[in-house]
Amino acid sequence: MKKYIKYIKFAIALLLFFFGSYLRYIPIFLLKIDVNKASVITLNYLSIFSNALIFIILVLMYIKDIISGIKSLIHDRFKQLDKGFNYWFIGVVIMIISNMIISYFNNGGTSNNEESIRIFLEKSPVVAVIGIAILGPVIEELVFRKSFKDVFKNKWVYLFSSGIIFGALHVIMSPINSFVDYLYLIPYCSMGIAFAYMYYDTDNIMTSITMHIFHNSLNVISTLLLGGFLLW
Repeated sequence: MKKYIKYIKFAIALLLFFFGSYLRYIPIFLLKIDVNKASVITLNYLSIFSNALIFIILVLMYIKDIISGIKSLIHDRFKQLDKGFNYWFIGVVIMIISNMIISYFNNGGTSNNEESIRIFLEKSPVVAVIGIAILGPVIEELVFRKSFKDVFKNKWVYLFSSGIIFGALHVIMSPINSFVDYLYLIPYCSMGIAFAYMYYDTDNIMTSITMHIFHNSLNVISTLLLGGFLLW
């Protein structure tokens, strides 16, 4: 039974990612909230509630790896974060260049995922920062890096399945208006593969979590202060 635990956790992680949003019905039911009449801010709070529960469940599932990862990162922080930063930098360079090229063919437009994030930050900045800079990175790394690496032992199968599925979901989970929208697979997948590489190389999930938090926090700051930085 023990050898199947990683597959059970993998299945639970995916179910939480794809269907965890339904957890928002807990406060909807308890507080008798009419979602049809609820404000955008209320809906954002419901979203952050479901993400917080997903966060808690995933952290409890992988608590041993997280604790050992934190200890390892503290002990060997310079080496691990240096590797993490190098992979992140490569991913970001590819992301920025590809975003600039796509933006040129898209008449200066941005991805639908970025637009939804901008609206989220505008309507509920505090809730958005918590969701985007903290909850999101931890959830995505535990789902697409930790659970994937436990199941896919082949290096290349892991790297590309983790990176491509991660990137594809950032595109297809937002409205697709034209063929150009599919081109955003390039920047999102490149970042996903970069995070997968840093976890594989350091064998510490906290390295990719830390760099993902750094990446999203940088994006949030640049969006709030500068209106965006081509890093989404």
